[in-house]
Amino acid sequence: MKNFKSYNEEKFKIPRTEIDDLIYKTIEIVKNQVVKDIEVGKDVKEKNLHLDILHLLRTEWEENRIETNFVFRVVDKIFRGSQVKKTTYSDIELC
Repeated sequence: MKNFKSYNEEKFKIPRTEIDDLIYKTIEIVKNQVVKDIEVGKDVKEKNLHLDILHLLRTEWEENRIETNFVFRVVDKIFRGSQVKKTTYSDIELC
């Protein structure tokens, strides 16, 4: 899967299945981080907020109310905020 920035620079039309997959993988990554943080004893308020945002985003996307670029911007911010390098749920390596 390509980074958001490369899609914007190349001005490709992103397939709907790619966006569905991206939202699903992001939700799974954040859920995994919440479970790990609970086991360690960290505060998970921010990650729970990210999950709420992602579920709302998925609902709006499925009903065709939001644009592709908006989805990518939000998901990109959540990726960067969670500072995940690699997980078992995804083969994506994040910067």
